[in-house]
Amino acid sequence: MLDLAAFEKLFREHHSHCLAFAVHYTGDPWEAEEVVQLVFSQLWEKRENIRISGSERSYLFTAIRNMAISQWRKQQVRTEKEVAFGKMQDDSVQLSVQARELEGRLEMALGKLPERCREVFVLSRKEQLKYAEIATVMNISVKTVENQMGKALRILHEELRDYLHLFF
Repeated sequence: MLDLAAFEKLFREHHSHCLAFAVHYTGDPWEAEEVVQLVFSQLWEKRENIRISGSERSYLFTAIRNMAISQWRKQQVRTEKEVAFGKMQDDSVQLSVQARELEGRLEMALGKLPERCREVFVLSRKEQLKYAEIATVMNISVKTVENQMGKALRILHEELRDYLHLFF
């Protein structure tokens, strides 16, 4: 068991060597200081369960090496998450721009449809009416609705062919 006096003695005797080792191991003085502080903090927190049977310096250096590796892994995970999040944001912005562009192109393409063809398409796709309902509303046959929808879809397919890759 490590009491306060023994802990203070351990800290005074080994802190500078531990810090030098940590700097050598991490390559960064700020990170090295954090690693050493974490090791000594954990040593104090777990003092009742810790028994150092061999060299104190060897024990501390092993703990510092393990803590440095642990901190490095955590940083790698954070970095990977940040990169993935940044990519998701970039993808989201790109999709949003493409969606607005597609919406504009769709409106332009709808404007190129003949009037009856456009009405049938809008009632079918935007209002979500069935062909029989469209035929009743427009006072035309269901067959005419089918023909006009086919025509509308062919024209829109041709007008929007540059954007089909967004859907498939």
